[in-house]
Amino acid sequence: MVNPPPPIHALTEIISPLRLGTYLNASGHDPERALNLYLWNAKMGEAFHIPIQAVEVGLRNRVSDGLQAAFGNEWWRDNGYLRVAINRRHDDIETVKRRLASQNRPVATGQIIAGLSFGFWVSMLDGRYNPGIWGAHLRAAFPDLPRSVDRRKLRDRAGNIADLRNRISHHEPIFRRNLSRDYSQCMEMLHWLCPEKANWIKPHCRVPAVLRQKP
Repeated sequence: MVNPPPPIHALTEIISPLRLGTYLNASGHDPERALNLYLWNAKMGEAFHIPIQAVEVGLRNRVSDGLQAAFGNEWWRDNGYLRVAINRRHDDIETVKRRLASQNRPVATGQIIAGLSFGFWVSMLDGRYNPGIWGAHLRAAFPDLPRSVDRRKLRDRAGNIADLRNRISHHEPIFRRNLSRDYSQCMEMLHWLCPEKANWIKPHCRVPAVLRQKP
């Protein structure tokens, strides 16, 4: 026997009227449809985890390659880098260093790279870093980047994916987005970072299948 769904008033209280109201409005105030949409939204965010994490890990390693070419292996403590980077980026690095120290872990380049946020790596593609870093090192750091894609387009694409990631991480509604386009952009970005990784990841991505299940 299938268990009956919980009463809508109990779920409204725990989810919050404002949050669930978004789904009720989109479902013509049909409680069952709203809850189905809420669950599908969560499943959609889960399905995006694989392509987004693949982009994030790939991006941070490619950007770090460019920073190492410009400032050396320990770019994060190099005076040349620190002069160019804005104070917020200094703060990001200091936060990671303090976290590693509190865990008695070595403060080394690999740990710094892994500890910095997606937003940090996106910001390192900003125009202010173009002449000194990317003007000389973009193509070497991103060897698979098509010639039609420049630093600005790469930064914009990374920023769009980071925005989607943040919305998913904060459990926000994504059902109104063009998720098919979001997925295509993630996969294209992966090809820009490493075609082999994109081809390896694609068979494991569930986004197209979950898209077809939208209530």
